[in-house]
Amino acid sequence: MNNQLWSIKAESLSKKFGLTLRQSMRYGLRDVASSLFGQPTPTEVLRDGEFWAVRDISFELRPGEALGIMGVNGSGKTTLLRILNGVYAPDAGRVSMRGRVGALIAVGAGFAPMLSGRENVYVNGSLLGLSTKEIDGLMDEVIAFSELGNLIDLPVKNYSSGMHVRLGFAIAAFSRPDVLLMDEVLAVGDLNFQKKCYDHILELKRNGTAIILVSHSPGSIWAVCDRGLFVDKGELRVAGSTEDVIRAYEDQNARNAVRSDRQLIDATNAHASAPEALPSEYGHSRGGTGDALIQSVRVLSASTGEQITELDFGEPFVLEYRYRVVKNLLRPVFRSSIDAAHYRFIVSIDSYEQGFVWDSVAPGEYVLRQTVQEQTLRPGAYRINTSIVPRNAGMHICYWLGAASFVVRHPSDHFMYSNDKAVVFFPCDFDLQRR
Repeated sequence: MNNQLWSIKAESLSKKFGLTLRQSMRYGLRDVASSLFGQPTPTEVLRDGEFWAVRDISFELRPGEALGIMGVNGSGKTTLLRILNGVYAPDAGRVSMRGRVGALIAVGAGFAPMLSGRENVYVNGSLLGLSTKEIDGLMDEVIAFSELGNLIDLPVKNYSSGMHVRLGFAIAAFSRPDVLLMDEVLAVGDLNFQKKCYDHILELKRNGTAIILVSHSPGSIWAVCDRGLFVDKGELRVAGSTEDVIRAYEDQNARNAVRSDRQLIDATNAHASAPEALPSEYGHSRGGTGDALIQSVRVLSASTGEQITELDFGEPFVLEYRYRVVKNLLRPVFRSSIDAAHYRFIVSIDSYEQGFVWDSVAPGEYVLRQTVQEQTLRPGAYRINTSIVPRNAGMHICYWLGAASFVVRHPSDHFMYSNDKAVVFFPCDFDLQRR
Protein backbone atom coordinates (compact mmCIF):
# COMPACT_ATOMS: atom_id res chain seq x y z
CA MET A 1 0.00 0.00 0.00
CA ASN A 2 1.34 3.40 -0.97
CA ASN A 3 0.19 5.92 1.61
CA GLN A 4 1.14 8.76 -0.71
CA LEU A 5 -1.70 7.92 -3.10
CA TRP A 6 -5.09 9.32 -2.27
CA SER A 7 -8.22 7.18 -2.06
CA ILE A 8 -10.61 10.14 -2.25
CA LYS A 9 -9.97 13.50 -3.86
CA ALA A 10 -12.66 16.19 -3.75
CA GLU A 11 -11.98 19.37 -5.68
CA SER A 12 -14.13 22.49 -5.17
CA LEU A 13 -17.39 20.54 -4.80
CA SER A 14 -20.59 22.57 -5.02
CA LYS A 15 -24.24 21.56 -5.19
CA LYS A 16 -27.33 23.76 -5.33
CA PHE A 17 -31.03 23.03 -4.89
CA GLY A 18 -34.29 24.87 -5.43
CA LEU A 19 -36.26 25.87 -2.38
CA THR A 20 -39.35 24.08 -3.71
CA LEU A 21 -39.91 20.90 -5.72
CA ARG A 22 -41.66 22.88 -8.46
CA GLN A 23 -38.66 25.18 -8.87
CA SER A 24 -36.27 22.24 -8.94
CA MET A 25 -38.29 20.44 -11.61
CA ARG A 26 -38.68 23.59 -13.73
CA TYR A 27 -34.97 24.37 -13.63
CA GLY A 28 -34.10 20.73 -14.25
CA LEU A 29 -36.25 20.52 -17.38
CA ARG A 30 -34.87 23.83 -18.58
CA ASP A 31 -31.28 22.64 -18.06
CA VAL A 32 -31.91 19.37 -19.93
CA ALA A 33 -33.45 21.24 -22.86
CA SER A 34 -30.56 23.72 -22.95
CA SER A 35 -27.96 20.94 -22.96
CA LEU A 36 -29.78 19.16 -25.83
CA PHE A 37 -29.38 22.30 -27.93
CA GLY A 38 -25.73 22.68 -27.01
CA GLN A 39 -26.27 25.59 -24.60
CA PRO A 40 -25.49 24.24 -21.12
CA THR A 41 -26.64 26.41 -18.22
CA PRO A 42 -23.84 27.99 -16.12
CA THR A 43 -23.70 26.04 -12.86
CA GLU A 44 -21.72 28.61 -10.84
CA VAL A 45 -24.59 31.10 -10.58
CA LEU A 46 -27.62 30.85 -8.29
CA ARG A 47 -30.95 31.44 -9.94
CA ASP A 48 -34.00 32.85 -8.20
CA GLY A 49 -35.14 30.47 -5.46
CA GLU A 50 -31.93 28.41 -5.36
CA PHE A 51 -29.41 27.98 -2.54
CA TRP A 52 -26.03 26.33 -2.13
CA ALA A 53 -26.34 23.08 -0.16
CA VAL A 54 -22.58 22.52 -0.60
CA ARG A 55 -20.19 25.25 -1.68
CA ASP A 56 -16.55 24.92 -2.78
CA ILE A 57 -15.40 22.04 -0.54
CA SER A 58 -12.06 20.34 -1.19
CA PHE A 59 -10.09 17.64 0.61
CA GLU A 60 -7.99 14.51 0.07
CA LEU A 61 -8.01 11.25 2.01
CA ARG A 62 -5.32 8.58 1.83
CA PRO A 63 -5.70 4.82 2.41
CA GLY A 64 -6.04 3.98 6.10
CA GLU A 65 -7.14 7.50 7.08
CA ALA A 66 -10.49 8.39 8.62
CA LEU A 67 -12.13 11.78 8.11
CA GLY A 68 -14.97 12.99 10.34
CA ILE A 69 -17.54 15.47 9.02
CA MET A 70 -19.57 17.45 11.55
CA GLY A 71 -22.18 20.17 11.30
CA VAL A 72 -25.58 21.07 12.69
CA ASN A 73 -28.73 19.90 10.92
CA GLY A 74 -29.05 21.39 7.44
CA SER A 75 -25.37 22.19 7.10
CA GLY A 76 -24.84 20.05 3.98
CA LYS A 77 -23.13 16.96 5.42
CA THR A 78 -25.42 14.35 3.89
CA THR A 79 -25.50 16.18 0.56
CA LEU A 80 -21.69 16.11 0.50
CA LEU A 81 -21.70 12.39 1.28
CA ARG A 82 -24.22 11.71 -1.49
CA ILE A 83 -22.04 13.61 -3.97
CA LEU A 84 -19.09 11.44 -2.94
CA ASN A 85 -21.22 8.30 -3.38
CA GLY A 86 -22.47 9.38 -6.80
CA VAL A 87 -26.11 9.84 -5.78
CA TYR A 88 -25.88 13.54 -6.73
CA ALA A 89 -23.80 14.99 -9.52
CA PRO A 90 -21.99 18.14 -8.37
CA ASP A 91 -22.92 21.42 -10.06
CA ALA A 92 -19.26 22.38 -9.85
CA GLY A 93 -16.08 20.59 -8.90
CA ARG A 94 -14.99 16.99 -9.24
CA VAL A 95 -14.78 13.80 -7.14
CA SER A 96 -12.19 11.10 -7.78
CA MET A 97 -12.05 7.77 -5.93
CA ARG A 98 -9.83 4.72 -6.14
CA GLY A 99 -11.10 1.22 -5.44
CA ARG A 100 -14.35 -0.31 -4.24
CA VAL A 101 -16.71 2.01 -2.39
CA GLY A 102 -19.04 0.87 0.39
CA ALA A 103 -21.67 3.31 1.61
CA LEU A 104 -24.12 3.41 4.49
CA ILE A 105 -25.95 6.71 4.13
CA ALA A 106 -29.61 6.13 5.04
CA VAL A 107 -31.47 3.40 6.91
CA GLY A 108 -32.75 0.92 4.33
CA ALA A 109 -31.25 2.76 1.36
CA GLY A 110 -30.56 0.46 -1.56
CA PHE A 111 -32.69 -2.41 -0.26
CA ALA A 112 -35.50 -3.94 -2.32
CA PRO A 113 -38.31 -4.20 0.26
CA MET A 114 -40.00 -7.24 -1.31
CA LEU A 115 -36.78 -9.28 -1.41
CA SER A 116 -35.42 -11.15 1.58
CA GLY A 117 -32.36 -10.02 3.47
CA ARG A 118 -30.32 -12.80 1.87
CA GLU A 119 -31.43 -11.77 -1.62
CA ASN A 120 -30.55 -8.16 -0.85
CA VAL A 121 -27.06 -9.24 0.15
CA TYR A 122 -26.60 -10.70 -3.32
CA VAL A 123 -28.07 -7.62 -5.03
CA ASN A 124 -25.99 -5.12 -3.05
CA GLY A 125 -22.87 -7.25 -3.25
CA SER A 126 -23.17 -7.38 -7.04
CA LEU A 127 -23.54 -3.59 -7.15
CA LEU A 128 -20.31 -3.36 -5.17
CA GLY A 129 -18.56 -5.49 -7.80
CA LEU A 130 -18.48 -8.81 -5.94
CA SER A 131 -18.96 -12.05 -7.80
CA THR A 132 -21.59 -14.60 -6.73
CA LYS A 133 -18.79 -16.83 -5.47
CA GLU A 134 -17.36 -13.99 -3.34
CA ILE A 135 -20.78 -13.22 -1.91
CA ASP A 136 -21.30 -16.92 -1.08
CA GLY A 137 -18.04 -16.84 0.84
CA LEU A 138 -19.07 -13.72 2.79
CA MET A 139 -22.67 -14.71 3.51
CA ASP A 140 -22.01 -16.50 6.82
CA GLU A 141 -19.97 -13.53 8.09
CA VAL A 142 -22.68 -11.06 7.06
CA ILE A 143 -25.43 -13.07 8.79
CA ALA A 144 -23.34 -13.57 11.94
CA PHE A 145 -22.34 -9.93 12.19
CA SER A 146 -25.86 -8.61 11.54
CA GLU A 147 -27.24 -11.04 14.16
CA LEU A 148 -30.28 -11.66 11.98
CA GLY A 149 -30.12 -15.46 12.11
CA ASN A 150 -33.14 -17.06 10.42
CA LEU A 151 -34.61 -13.58 9.87
CA ILE A 152 -32.16 -13.17 6.97
CA ASP A 153 -34.81 -14.89 4.81
CA LEU A 154 -37.60 -12.51 5.94
CA PRO A 155 -38.64 -9.81 3.42
CA VAL A 156 -36.78 -6.61 4.17
CA LYS A 157 -40.05 -4.64 4.26
CA ASN A 158 -40.73 -6.35 7.62
CA TYR A 159 -37.37 -5.31 9.13
CA SER A 160 -37.11 -2.77 11.92
CA SER A 161 -34.80 0.24 11.48
CA GLY A 162 -32.23 -1.49 13.67
CA MET A 163 -32.33 -4.63 11.50
CA HIS A 164 -31.91 -2.46 8.37
CA VAL A 165 -28.81 -0.85 9.87
CA ARG A 166 -27.29 -4.14 10.98
CA LEU A 167 -27.68 -5.70 7.55
CA GLY A 168 -26.62 -2.55 5.69
CA PHE A 169 -23.46 -2.15 7.76
CA ALA A 170 -22.57 -5.83 7.42
CA ILE A 171 -22.86 -5.66 3.61
CA ALA A 172 -20.89 -2.40 3.35
CA ALA A 173 -18.15 -3.49 5.76
CA PHE A 174 -17.66 -7.13 4.77
CA SER A 175 -17.39 -6.31 1.06
CA ARG A 176 -13.81 -5.26 1.98
CA PRO A 177 -14.21 -1.72 0.58
CA ASP A 178 -11.28 0.51 -0.25
CA VAL A 179 -13.48 3.48 0.70
CA LEU A 180 -16.26 3.37 3.32
CA LEU A 181 -18.78 6.24 3.55
CA MET A 182 -21.05 6.35 6.60
CA ASP A 183 -23.74 8.78 7.68
CA GLU A 184 -25.28 8.99 11.16
CA VAL A 185 -27.03 5.62 10.94
CA LEU A 186 -25.21 3.54 13.54
CA ALA A 187 -26.95 5.52 16.27
CA VAL A 188 -30.05 3.44 15.50
CA GLY A 189 -28.37 0.24 16.68
CA ASP A 190 -28.09 -0.86 20.29
CA LEU A 191 -24.96 -0.24 22.34
CA ASN A 192 -23.49 -3.72 21.86
CA PHE A 193 -23.91 -3.54 18.08
CA GLN A 194 -22.44 -0.04 17.94
CA LYS A 195 -19.33 -1.26 19.75
CA LYS A 196 -19.00 -4.19 17.35
CA CYS A 197 -19.34 -1.81 14.39
CA TYR A 198 -16.67 0.56 15.67
CA ASP A 199 -14.30 -2.32 16.34
CA HIS A 200 -14.79 -3.47 12.75
CA ILE A 201 -14.38 0.08 11.41
CA LEU A 202 -11.03 0.38 13.18
CA GLU A 203 -10.00 -3.00 11.78
CA LEU A 204 -10.86 -1.86 8.24
CA LYS A 205 -8.89 1.32 8.87
CA ARG A 206 -5.83 -0.66 9.97
CA ASN A 207 -6.10 -2.69 6.78
CA GLY A 208 -6.03 0.40 4.57
CA THR A 209 -9.68 1.38 4.06
CA ALA A 210 -10.22 5.13 3.77
CA ILE A 211 -13.21 6.09 5.90
CA ILE A 212 -15.50 9.10 5.96
CA LEU A 213 -17.79 9.29 8.98
CA VAL A 214 -20.58 11.85 9.25
CA SER A 215 -21.78 12.07 12.84
CA HIS A 216 -23.30 14.32 15.49
CA SER A 217 -21.44 12.34 18.16
CA PRO A 218 -18.15 13.93 19.28
CA GLY A 219 -17.21 10.61 20.87
CA SER A 220 -17.52 8.75 17.57
CA ILE A 221 -15.49 11.33 15.66
CA TRP A 222 -12.81 11.45 18.32
CA ALA A 223 -12.53 7.65 18.58
CA VAL A 224 -12.40 6.84 14.86
CA CYS A 225 -11.12 9.82 12.89
CA ASP A 226 -7.65 11.23 12.36
CA ARG A 227 -8.91 14.67 11.29
CA GLY A 228 -12.15 16.35 10.38
CA LEU A 229 -14.21 18.96 8.60
CA PHE A 230 -16.77 21.29 10.18
CA VAL A 231 -19.39 22.38 7.67
CA ASP A 232 -21.86 25.21 8.24
CA LYS A 233 -24.51 26.36 5.74
CA GLY A 234 -22.83 24.33 3.02
CA GLU A 235 -19.39 25.91 3.48
CA LEU A 236 -16.24 24.50 5.00
CA ARG A 237 -15.51 26.48 8.17
CA VAL A 238 -12.84 24.35 9.88
CA ALA A 239 -10.53 21.70 8.44
CA GLY A 240 -8.10 20.30 10.95
CA SER A 241 -7.73 18.03 13.94
CA THR A 242 -10.74 16.21 15.39
CA GLU A 243 -10.39 18.39 18.48
CA ASP A 244 -10.66 21.61 16.45
CA VAL A 245 -13.70 20.29 14.57
CA ILE A 246 -15.49 19.13 17.72
CA ARG A 247 -14.86 22.51 19.37
CA ALA A 248 -16.35 24.33 16.38
CA TYR A 249 -19.34 21.98 16.23
CA GLU A 250 -20.19 22.23 19.93
CA ASP A 251 -19.76 26.02 19.97
CA GLN A 252 -22.12 26.32 17.00
CA ASN A 253 -24.65 24.07 18.71
CA ALA A 254 -24.50 26.25 21.81
CA ARG A 255 -25.01 29.43 19.76
CA ASN A 256 -27.99 27.88 17.99
CA ALA A 257 -29.47 26.77 21.30
CA VAL A 258 -29.21 30.31 22.72
CA ARG A 259 -30.69 31.79 19.54
CA SER A 260 -33.70 29.46 19.48
CA ASP A 261 -34.13 29.87 23.22
CA ARG A 262 -34.26 33.65 22.87
CA GLN A 263 -36.76 33.43 20.02
CA LEU A 264 -39.04 31.23 22.12
CA ILE A 265 -38.77 33.52 25.14
CA ASP A 266 -39.39 36.63 23.02
CA ALA A 267 -42.45 35.01 21.47
CA THR A 268 -43.75 34.05 24.92
CA ASN A 269 -43.16 37.53 26.29
CA ALA A 270 -44.90 39.09 23.30
CA HIS A 271 -48.12 37.35 24.33
CA ALA A 272 -47.65 37.90 28.04
CA SER A 273 -49.06 40.67 30.14
CA ALA A 274 -47.14 43.93 30.45
CA PRO A 275 -44.48 43.87 33.18
CA GLU A 276 -46.54 46.39 35.15
CA ALA A 277 -49.31 43.78 35.42
CA LEU A 278 -47.41 40.63 36.37
CA PRO A 279 -49.59 37.51 36.69
CA SER A 280 -49.84 36.44 40.31
CA GLU A 281 -50.33 32.75 39.51
CA TYR A 282 -47.43 30.51 38.57
CA GLY A 283 -46.95 28.90 35.16
CA HIS A 284 -45.74 32.01 33.31
CA SER A 285 -42.21 33.02 32.31
CA ARG A 286 -42.66 36.21 34.38
CA GLY A 287 -44.78 36.84 37.41
CA GLY A 288 -44.99 37.96 41.04
CA THR A 289 -46.86 40.34 43.33
CA GLY A 290 -45.78 43.39 41.31
CA ASP A 291 -44.18 45.13 44.31
CA ALA A 292 -40.96 45.12 42.28
CA LEU A 293 -40.28 44.67 38.58
CA ILE A 294 -37.25 43.15 36.81
CA GLN A 295 -36.63 45.44 33.87
CA SER A 296 -33.57 43.78 32.29
CA VAL A 297 -30.89 41.16 32.87
CA ARG A 298 -27.57 41.38 31.03
CA VAL A 299 -24.29 39.47 30.95
CA LEU A 300 -21.29 41.84 30.95
CA SER A 301 -17.59 41.39 30.37
CA ALA A 302 -15.72 41.71 33.65
CA SER A 303 -12.84 43.45 31.88
CA THR A 304 -14.68 45.95 29.63
CA GLY A 305 -18.15 46.20 31.17
CA GLU A 306 -19.74 45.71 27.73
CA GLN A 307 -22.69 43.42 27.19
CA ILE A 308 -21.73 40.00 25.79
CA THR A 309 -23.49 36.83 24.71
CA GLU A 310 -20.38 34.62 24.65
CA LEU A 311 -17.45 34.20 27.00
CA ASP A 312 -14.37 32.05 27.08
CA PHE A 313 -14.04 29.07 29.35
CA GLY A 314 -12.88 30.34 32.75
CA GLU A 315 -13.49 33.99 31.87
CA PRO A 316 -14.90 36.14 34.71
CA PHE A 317 -18.19 37.89 33.99
CA VAL A 318 -20.79 40.15 35.56
CA LEU A 319 -24.54 39.63 35.84
CA GLU A 320 -26.37 42.95 35.80
CA TYR A 321 -30.00 43.32 36.91
CA ARG A 322 -32.12 46.46 36.64
CA TYR A 323 -35.11 46.72 38.96
CA ARG A 324 -37.93 49.14 39.61
CA VAL A 325 -39.16 48.86 43.19
CA VAL A 326 -42.80 49.94 43.42
CA LYS A 327 -43.46 49.34 47.13
CA ASN A 328 -41.11 49.19 50.09
CA LEU A 329 -39.52 45.72 50.25
CA LEU A 330 -38.83 44.20 53.67
CA ARG A 331 -35.86 41.84 53.98
CA PRO A 332 -35.61 41.04 50.22
CA VAL A 333 -33.47 38.21 48.91
CA PHE A 334 -32.08 38.53 45.39
CA ARG A 335 -31.86 35.04 43.97
CA SER A 336 -30.76 33.70 40.58
CA SER A 337 -30.07 30.33 39.05
CA ILE A 338 -28.37 29.12 35.88
CA ASP A 339 -29.71 26.28 33.74
CA ALA A 340 -27.71 24.14 31.31
CA ALA A 341 -29.07 22.43 28.22
CA HIS A 342 -29.88 19.19 30.04
CA TYR A 343 -30.21 20.23 33.68
CA ARG A 344 -31.93 22.98 35.63
CA PHE A 345 -30.54 24.92 38.59
CA ILE A 346 -26.93 23.83 38.19
CA VAL A 347 -25.77 27.12 39.74
CA SER A 348 -27.47 29.05 42.54
CA ILE A 349 -26.67 32.67 43.36
CA ASP A 350 -28.40 33.84 46.54
CA SER A 351 -27.72 37.17 48.27
CA TYR A 352 -28.73 35.88 51.71
CA GLU A 353 -26.62 32.70 51.48
CA GLN A 354 -23.60 34.80 50.54
CA GLY A 355 -24.09 37.23 53.43
CA PHE A 356 -25.60 40.26 51.70
CA VAL A 357 -28.60 41.36 53.75
CA TRP A 358 -30.94 44.35 53.38
CA ASP A 359 -33.55 45.13 56.03
CA SER A 360 -35.57 47.09 53.49
CA VAL A 361 -35.36 48.59 50.01
CA ALA A 362 -37.32 51.79 49.34
CA PRO A 363 -39.20 52.44 46.06
CA GLY A 364 -36.98 53.57 43.20
CA GLU A 365 -34.76 52.43 40.33
CA TYR A 366 -31.89 50.05 41.15
CA VAL A 367 -29.00 48.28 39.44
CA LEU A 368 -27.54 45.11 40.99
CA ARG A 369 -24.30 43.62 39.71
CA GLN A 370 -22.90 40.22 40.61
CA THR A 371 -19.30 39.57 39.65
CA VAL A 372 -18.32 35.94 39.02
CA GLN A 373 -14.54 35.81 39.41
CA GLU A 374 -14.01 32.04 39.13
CA GLN A 375 -16.11 30.45 36.42
CA THR A 376 -15.71 26.74 35.64
CA LEU A 377 -18.79 26.12 33.52
CA ARG A 378 -18.10 23.62 30.75
CA PRO A 379 -18.53 24.88 27.18
CA GLY A 380 -22.17 25.08 26.18
CA ALA A 381 -25.36 27.13 26.34
CA TYR A 382 -26.82 28.51 29.58
CA ARG A 383 -29.97 30.36 30.70
CA ILE A 384 -30.40 32.72 33.64
CA ASN A 385 -33.48 32.74 35.87
CA THR A 386 -33.87 35.43 38.51
CA SER A 387 -36.25 36.53 41.25
CA ILE A 388 -36.77 38.63 44.36
CA VAL A 389 -38.33 36.85 47.33
CA PRO A 390 -39.08 38.02 50.90
CA ARG A 391 -36.83 36.26 53.38
CA ASN A 392 -39.59 34.79 55.56
CA ALA A 393 -42.44 34.25 53.11
CA GLY A 394 -43.03 31.56 50.51
CA MET A 395 -43.87 33.77 47.54
CA HIS A 396 -42.19 35.70 44.75
CA ILE A 397 -42.20 39.49 44.67
CA CYS A 398 -41.12 39.05 41.06
CA TYR A 399 -39.48 36.39 38.90
CA TRP A 400 -38.28 36.01 35.33
CA LEU A 401 -37.43 32.61 33.85
CA GLY A 402 -34.98 32.62 30.96
CA ALA A 403 -34.23 36.30 31.44
CA ALA A 404 -30.90 36.04 29.58
CA SER A 405 -28.76 33.48 27.78
CA PHE A 406 -25.07 33.09 27.12
CA VAL A 407 -22.53 30.71 25.60
CA VAL A 408 -19.31 29.44 27.15
CA ARG A 409 -16.87 28.75 24.33
CA HIS A 410 -14.40 25.89 24.13
CA PRO A 411 -10.83 26.74 25.14
CA SER A 412 -8.28 26.56 22.35
CA ASP A 413 -5.37 25.46 24.53
CA HIS A 414 -6.74 22.11 25.68
CA PHE A 415 -9.43 19.62 24.69
CA MET A 416 -12.49 19.23 26.91
CA TYR A 417 -14.37 16.34 25.31
CA SER A 418 -16.60 14.76 27.95
CA ASN A 419 -20.14 13.62 28.53
CA ASP A 420 -22.30 16.30 26.95
CA LYS A 421 -24.41 16.47 30.12
CA ALA A 422 -21.46 17.41 32.32
CA VAL A 423 -21.82 21.09 33.14
CA VAL A 424 -19.07 22.00 35.61
CA PHE A 425 -15.32 21.50 35.24
CA PHE A 426 -13.28 20.56 38.31
CA PRO A 427 -9.57 21.38 37.90
CA CYS A 428 -7.67 18.64 39.74
CA ASP A 429 -4.16 17.38 40.32
CA PHE A 430 -3.53 13.82 39.10
CA ASP A 431 -1.11 11.52 40.93
CA LEU A 432 -0.64 8.03 39.52
CA GLN A 433 1.63 5.71 41.56
CA ARG A 434 2.40 2.07 41.12
CA ARG A 435 1.44 0.03 44.15
